[in-house]
Amino acid sequence: MGRLAGRLAALVIAAATLGGSGCAVTSGIFGSEKRNVYKFDHPFAVENANFRRSAEALGNVMVGGNDASLLINGDEIFPAMTRDIRQARTSVNLETYIFQPDEAGRQFAEAMIDAARKGVEVRLLVDAWGSKLGELEQPLKDAGVNVRKYRPLRLFSIYKVGKRTHRKILVVDGRIAYTGGLGISKSWLGNARNTKEWRDTQVRVEGPVAAQMQAVFSEDWTFTTGEILAGEKFYPEIAHVGSMSAQTIKASRGDVSSLAKMLYYVAIQSAQKSIHIANAYFLPDKQVRDALVEAVKRGVDVQVMVPGRNIDLPMVRSASWLHYRDLLKNGVKIYEYKPTMMHNKAMVVDGIYSTIGSINFDARSMNKNAEESLAFYDRSFAQKVEAMFQEDKKRCEEITFKAWKSRGITKRLAELVFWIWEPYY
Repeated sequence: MGRLAGRLAALVIAAATLGGSGCAVTSGIFGSEKRNVYKFDHPFAVENANFRRSAEALGNVMVGGNDASLLINGDEIFPAMTRDIRQARTSVNLETYIFQPDEAGRQFAEAMIDAARKGVEVRLLVDAWGSKLGELEQPLKDAGVNVRKYRPLRLFSIYKVGKRTHRKILVVDGRIAYTGGLGISKSWLGNARNTKEWRDTQVRVEGPVAAQMQAVFSEDWTFTTGEILAGEKFYPEIAHVGSMSAQTIKASRGDVSSLAKMLYYVAIQSAQKSIHIANAYFLPDKQVRDALVEAVKRGVDVQVMVPGRNIDLPMVRSASWLHYRDLLKNGVKIYEYKPTMMHNKAMVVDGIYSTIGSINFDARSMNKNAEESLAFYDRSFAQKVEAMFQEDKKRCEEITFKAWKSRGITKRLAELVFWIWEPYY
């Protein structure tokens, strides 16, 4: 009874107060009904073509003819994204959870203003909870940028405050798309050289899969404005520009199943060689934790990278530590990124299947937020994601089972306290 009362109390408080500078966001009073426990009996390996075809059940069709590149940290991300915005010919569509009126926000605002003044149709959709346009809003509108806020906050609908878009999408001319962990805020500038410069990754993709990302943006745009996006400006004919197979995974609050969880769970259950995960907010439920342990037992190398002491939401780190016992005891390797906040949301399985997007390993991403990821079925790209993981691991500290057991009473108490909030991170 005490456990139930504690969680009910946390629910009421969380609806009104819980937030953060990163991407764990507030929870509404009423959750969505969604199946989130699944059965998948590992019928084939990830490298089997049956896996690739079956992966389409998690999202869109796996389409070929794409090319993709990884962008590491703000020093690579901001110039690439703003350059593509400025070079747009017909349309720019940007959706983000975090947009702040600081030097990072100004870089994007200036690029969008330049594009709009050249006659490009520019649409900016920001989450009303996570973003604040401030002094940038009027210049954007004056230049012709169509600026909208996803689910504006109103007193009479405060119970809907947890219904957020956590998607991070840029689509240019319907042909180029970006996603990843990026928030448009000064924390994402730089190259992870100190605690003020976060570690994050974006993926830039060209090819047919960009149309799928455009459709995800269009879903939230139409919901917000009523405008249906169609035609050559948004869905042009796209020639094959590479050899990669890719798909967009779209998770929406109204889905009857958690496609976000299914993405991770099916890949984990299918792995035969390796599972390497880098995720900013690692709070998988018991079924996923058990699946990771079972993967180790069948000989899979399971490694998880999470933020260390420099995490922006220390309560998430504490809640996560509470669940490390079974993972560590059974051979799952966990590494904490030391230099700064690590905001990646990437996974690579068996050296062939990789994902990058907005989806966290927490309850909000699995069940509540609007989310998306790009999944790639391509060995060459998976090798790049794997190399990135291994390079980041050099800046990590491994959490051993011995270290977990020997943690002090203060840390243990903090874990119990913040466990109460776990469903709402």
